Amino acid sequence: MDFKAWNVDLKVKSAYHVSGFKIVIEGDPRQPMGVYPSNFPEDLTAFEQAKLLRCGMEAISHVATVTSIDKKKALHPRVNSAS
Repeated sequence: MDFKAWNVDLKVKSAYHVSGFKIVIEGDPRQPMGVYPSNFPEDLTAFEQAKLLRCGMEAISHVATVTSIDKKKALHPRVNSAS
């Protein structure tokens, strides 16, 4: 199983794995107050379920961080001082 195959949608604070597993979060994507996993694939061990959840949370945090950096760059573009 590819534990890194995630589609993250920050607008609805969710992440979807290709296996059908879904994570919905409450609060800040980098420090959520609530995490709601659903639709674990039936053939996964408890260890694999924990890994899938952890990888999904890492994917959400990564996308939130990259999005935050991109927004800051858009708000504060570098000024080219070369004439």
